[in-house]
Amino acid sequence: MTEIVYQDLPWPVREDITAAQARTWEKLAQPGTWLSGAERLAIAAEARHAQDCQLCWERKDALSPEAVRGSHDTLSQLSALEVEQIHRIRTDPGRLSRAWFLGLLEAGMVEERYVETVGVIANVVAIDTFTKGLGLDPWPLPEAQPGEPTRHRPAATRNLAWVHTLAPRDAIGTLDEDLYAGRPTAAHIYQAMSLVPSAVKGFFDLVMNQYLPPWAMMDWDNEYRAINHAQIELVAGRVSALNQCVY
Repeated sequence: MTEIVYQDLPWPVREDITAAQARTWEKLAQPGTWLSGAERLAIAAEARHAQDCQLCWERKDALSPEAVRGSHDTLSQLSALEVEQIHRIRTDPGRLSRAWFLGLLEAGMVEERYVETVGVIANVVAIDTFTKGLGLDPWPLPEAQPGEPTRHRPAATRNLAWVHTLAPRDAIGTLDEDLYAGRPTAAHIYQAMSLVPSAVKGFFDLVMNQYLPPWAMMDWDNEYRAINHAQIELVAGRVSALNQCVY
Protein backbone atom coordinates (compact mmCIF):
# COMPACT_ATOMS: atom_id res chain seq x y z
CA MET A 1 0.00 0.00 0.00
CA THR A 2 1.30 3.44 -0.93
CA GLU A 3 2.12 5.48 2.16
CA ILE A 4 1.39 9.17 1.80
CA VAL A 5 3.92 11.09 3.85
CA TYR A 6 5.20 14.63 3.35
CA GLN A 7 8.66 15.09 4.80
CA ASP A 8 11.70 17.33 4.32
CA LEU A 9 9.76 20.03 2.48
CA PRO A 10 10.24 23.80 2.70
CA TRP A 11 6.52 24.05 3.59
CA PRO A 12 4.84 22.05 6.35
CA VAL A 13 1.81 20.00 5.31
CA ARG A 14 -0.95 19.79 7.90
CA GLU A 15 -1.60 16.37 9.38
CA ASP A 16 -5.32 16.51 8.56
CA ILE A 17 -4.50 16.93 4.85
CA THR A 18 -2.10 13.99 4.89
CA ALA A 19 -4.66 11.85 6.72
CA ALA A 20 -7.47 12.77 4.29
CA GLN A 21 -5.30 11.98 1.28
CA ALA A 22 -4.28 8.66 2.81
CA ARG A 23 -7.95 7.76 3.32
CA THR A 24 -8.69 8.71 -0.28
CA TRP A 25 -5.83 6.57 -1.61
CA GLU A 26 -6.94 3.61 0.48
CA LYS A 27 -10.54 3.87 -0.73
CA LEU A 28 -9.37 4.30 -4.33
CA ALA A 29 -8.14 0.71 -4.36
CA GLN A 30 -11.25 -0.75 -2.75
CA PRO A 31 -14.45 -1.86 -4.48
CA GLY A 32 -16.84 1.06 -4.78
CA THR A 33 -20.55 1.17 -5.45
CA TRP A 34 -20.52 0.28 -9.16
CA LEU A 35 -16.82 -0.26 -9.88
CA SER A 36 -14.36 -2.85 -8.62
CA GLY A 37 -11.07 -1.81 -7.04
CA ALA A 38 -9.24 -2.78 -10.23
CA GLU A 39 -11.63 -0.69 -12.36
CA ARG A 40 -11.26 2.32 -10.09
CA LEU A 41 -7.48 2.14 -10.38
CA ALA A 42 -7.67 1.68 -14.16
CA ILE A 43 -9.75 4.88 -14.33
CA ALA A 44 -7.24 6.71 -12.16
CA ALA A 45 -4.35 5.57 -14.38
CA GLU A 46 -6.23 6.52 -17.56
CA ALA A 47 -7.06 9.96 -16.15
CA ARG A 48 -3.36 10.57 -15.57
CA HIS A 49 -2.48 9.23 -19.02
CA ALA A 50 -5.05 11.51 -20.69
CA GLN A 51 -2.84 14.54 -20.09
CA ASP A 52 -0.44 13.25 -22.76
CA CYS A 53 -3.13 12.27 -25.29
CA GLN A 54 -2.52 13.91 -28.69
CA LEU A 55 -6.22 13.85 -29.63
CA CYS A 56 -7.13 15.60 -26.39
CA TRP A 57 -4.54 18.33 -26.99
CA GLU A 58 -5.84 18.88 -30.53
CA ARG A 59 -9.43 19.04 -29.30
CA LYS A 60 -8.44 21.44 -26.53
CA ASP A 61 -6.96 23.81 -29.13
CA ALA A 62 -9.94 23.53 -31.49
CA LEU A 63 -12.90 25.91 -31.53
CA SER A 64 -15.10 22.90 -30.75
CA PRO A 65 -13.92 19.51 -29.49
CA GLU A 66 -16.42 17.91 -31.86
CA ALA A 67 -14.49 19.33 -34.83
CA VAL A 68 -11.55 16.99 -34.25
CA ARG A 69 -11.85 13.28 -34.93
CA GLY A 70 -9.42 10.51 -34.09
CA SER A 71 -8.49 7.95 -31.49
CA HIS A 72 -7.31 8.54 -27.96
CA ASP A 73 -3.85 7.53 -26.81
CA THR A 74 -4.86 5.01 -24.17
CA LEU A 75 -3.48 2.45 -21.74
CA SER A 76 -6.01 0.02 -23.30
CA GLN A 77 -7.33 -1.23 -19.96
CA LEU A 78 -10.84 0.12 -20.51
CA SER A 79 -13.40 0.26 -23.30
CA ALA A 80 -13.29 3.03 -25.91
CA LEU A 81 -16.49 4.46 -24.43
CA GLU A 82 -14.95 4.69 -20.96
CA VAL A 83 -11.74 6.16 -22.34
CA GLU A 84 -13.69 8.89 -24.15
CA GLN A 85 -15.53 9.96 -21.02
CA ILE A 86 -12.39 9.84 -18.84
CA HIS A 87 -10.27 11.83 -21.28
CA ARG A 88 -12.92 14.49 -21.87
CA ILE A 89 -13.66 14.89 -18.16
CA ARG A 90 -9.96 15.12 -17.35
CA THR A 91 -8.74 17.37 -20.15
CA ASP A 92 -11.65 19.59 -21.24
CA PRO A 93 -14.44 19.55 -18.62
CA GLY A 94 -15.48 23.13 -19.29
CA ARG A 95 -16.85 22.17 -22.72
CA LEU A 96 -18.75 19.01 -21.89
CA SER A 97 -22.24 19.22 -23.36
CA ARG A 98 -25.59 17.59 -22.80
CA ALA A 99 -25.42 16.25 -26.37
CA TRP A 100 -22.08 14.60 -25.57
CA PHE A 101 -23.49 13.06 -22.40
CA LEU A 102 -26.63 11.77 -24.14
CA GLY A 103 -24.42 10.33 -26.87
CA LEU A 104 -22.56 8.32 -24.25
CA LEU A 105 -25.85 7.03 -22.85
CA GLU A 106 -27.01 6.00 -26.31
CA ALA A 107 -23.71 4.19 -26.83
CA GLY A 108 -24.29 2.10 -23.72
CA MET A 109 -22.75 4.09 -20.88
CA VAL A 110 -24.02 3.09 -17.43
CA GLU A 111 -24.96 6.30 -15.63
CA GLU A 112 -24.06 5.04 -12.16
CA ARG A 113 -20.60 4.00 -13.33
CA TYR A 114 -20.19 7.39 -14.99
CA VAL A 115 -20.89 9.23 -11.74
CA GLU A 116 -18.48 7.05 -9.78
CA THR A 117 -15.89 7.63 -12.50
CA VAL A 118 -16.28 11.38 -12.03
CA GLY A 119 -15.64 10.91 -8.32
CA VAL A 120 -12.49 8.87 -8.91
CA ILE A 121 -11.11 11.44 -11.35
CA ALA A 122 -11.93 14.36 -9.04
CA ASN A 123 -10.09 12.78 -6.13
CA VAL A 124 -7.02 11.80 -8.15
CA VAL A 125 -6.75 15.23 -9.78
CA ALA A 126 -7.08 16.96 -6.40
CA ILE A 127 -4.22 14.98 -4.87
CA ASP A 128 -2.04 15.00 -8.01
CA THR A 129 -2.41 18.78 -8.24
CA PHE A 130 -1.45 19.08 -4.58
CA THR A 131 1.75 17.08 -5.05
CA LYS A 132 2.59 18.98 -8.25
CA GLY A 133 2.23 22.26 -6.37
CA LEU A 134 4.82 21.01 -3.90
CA GLY A 135 7.20 20.05 -6.72
CA LEU A 136 6.69 16.32 -6.11
CA ASP A 137 5.91 13.45 -8.45
CA PRO A 138 2.41 11.94 -8.21
CA TRP A 139 1.97 9.24 -5.62
CA PRO A 140 2.11 5.70 -7.06
CA LEU A 141 -1.34 4.19 -7.35
CA PRO A 142 -2.10 1.54 -4.72
CA GLU A 143 -2.79 -2.12 -5.40
CA ALA A 144 -6.36 -3.16 -6.10
CA GLN A 145 -8.23 -4.79 -3.24
CA PRO A 146 -10.59 -7.73 -3.83
CA GLY A 147 -14.34 -7.63 -3.38
CA GLU A 148 -17.54 -6.77 -5.21
CA PRO A 149 -19.20 -3.34 -5.63
CA THR A 150 -22.21 -2.77 -3.37
CA ARG A 151 -24.45 -1.67 -6.28
CA HIS A 152 -26.50 0.46 -3.94
CA ARG A 153 -28.72 2.89 -5.84
CA PRO A 154 -30.52 5.62 -3.89
CA ALA A 155 -33.99 6.95 -4.75
CA ALA A 156 -32.55 9.39 -7.27
CA THR A 157 -34.46 11.29 -9.96
CA ARG A 158 -33.39 13.28 -13.01
CA ASN A 159 -34.67 16.76 -12.19
CA LEU A 160 -31.53 18.72 -11.26
CA ALA A 161 -28.76 17.74 -13.67
CA TRP A 162 -27.92 15.53 -16.64
CA VAL A 163 -27.52 12.61 -14.26
CA HIS A 164 -29.98 11.36 -11.66
CA THR A 165 -29.48 12.95 -8.25
CA LEU A 166 -30.83 12.28 -4.78
CA ALA A 167 -32.85 15.23 -3.47
CA PRO A 168 -32.21 15.90 0.23
CA ARG A 169 -35.91 15.56 1.02
CA ASP A 170 -35.95 12.13 -0.64
CA ALA A 171 -33.02 10.95 1.48
CA ILE A 172 -34.84 11.51 4.77
CA GLY A 173 -35.85 8.22 6.32
CA THR A 174 -33.65 6.14 3.97
CA LEU A 175 -30.26 4.48 4.21
CA ASP A 176 -28.79 7.63 2.65
CA GLU A 177 -30.17 10.09 5.19
CA ASP A 178 -26.68 10.71 6.58
CA LEU A 179 -25.54 12.09 3.21
CA TYR A 180 -27.25 15.39 3.99
CA ALA A 181 -27.23 14.97 7.79
CA GLY A 182 -31.04 14.73 7.72
CA ARG A 183 -31.43 18.24 6.30
CA PRO A 184 -34.12 18.90 3.67
CA THR A 185 -31.84 21.12 1.55
CA ALA A 186 -28.26 21.05 0.28
CA ALA A 187 -26.13 22.96 -2.22
CA HIS A 188 -26.30 21.68 -5.78
CA ILE A 189 -22.57 20.95 -5.78
CA TYR A 190 -23.17 18.59 -2.88
CA GLN A 191 -25.99 16.84 -4.76
CA ALA A 192 -24.08 16.53 -8.03
CA MET A 193 -22.70 13.00 -7.46
CA SER A 194 -25.45 11.86 -5.10
CA LEU A 195 -26.46 9.01 -7.42
CA VAL A 196 -23.38 7.42 -5.80
CA PRO A 197 -23.44 8.65 -2.18
CA SER A 198 -20.02 7.18 -1.40
CA ALA A 199 -18.52 9.38 -4.14
CA VAL A 200 -19.93 12.49 -2.44
CA LYS A 201 -18.61 11.47 0.96
CA GLY A 202 -15.16 10.65 -0.39
CA PHE A 203 -14.81 13.87 -2.36
CA PHE A 204 -15.95 16.13 0.46
CA ASP A 205 -13.64 14.40 2.91
CA LEU A 206 -10.86 15.89 0.78
CA VAL A 207 -12.64 19.22 0.37
CA MET A 208 -13.09 19.77 4.09
CA ASN A 209 -9.37 19.31 4.68
CA GLN A 210 -7.81 20.84 1.57
CA TYR A 211 -10.29 23.75 1.54
CA LEU A 212 -12.62 24.40 4.48
CA PRO A 213 -15.27 22.45 6.40
CA PRO A 214 -18.84 23.73 5.95
CA TRP A 215 -19.08 25.30 9.40
CA ALA A 216 -15.93 27.37 8.75
CA MET A 217 -16.93 28.74 5.35
CA MET A 218 -19.30 31.36 6.73
CA ASP A 219 -17.46 32.00 9.97
CA TRP A 220 -16.04 35.40 9.06
CA ASP A 221 -14.90 36.13 12.62
CA ASN A 222 -12.29 33.39 12.65
CA GLU A 223 -9.59 32.21 10.27
CA TYR A 224 -8.76 28.52 10.09
CA ARG A 225 -6.00 28.46 7.49
CA ALA A 226 -2.66 30.14 6.87
CA ILE A 227 -4.44 32.53 4.49
CA ASN A 228 -7.75 34.25 5.23
CA HIS A 229 -11.21 33.76 3.70
CA ALA A 230 -10.74 36.48 1.10
CA GLN A 231 -7.39 35.10 -0.04
CA ILE A 232 -8.78 31.58 -0.24
CA GLU A 233 -11.68 32.71 -2.42
CA LEU A 234 -9.36 34.77 -4.63
CA VAL A 235 -7.32 31.66 -5.35
CA ALA A 236 -10.45 29.52 -5.79
CA GLY A 237 -12.05 32.05 -8.13
CA ARG A 238 -8.93 32.33 -10.29
CA VAL A 239 -8.53 28.55 -10.53
CA SER A 240 -12.23 28.18 -11.41
CA ALA A 241 -11.90 30.78 -14.17
CA LEU A 242 -8.84 29.08 -15.64
CA ASN A 243 -10.63 25.72 -15.55
CA GLN A 244 -13.81 27.20 -17.08
CA CYS A 245 -15.81 26.15 -14.04
CA VAL A 246 -19.02 28.16 -14.35
CA TYR A 247 -20.36 27.01 -10.97
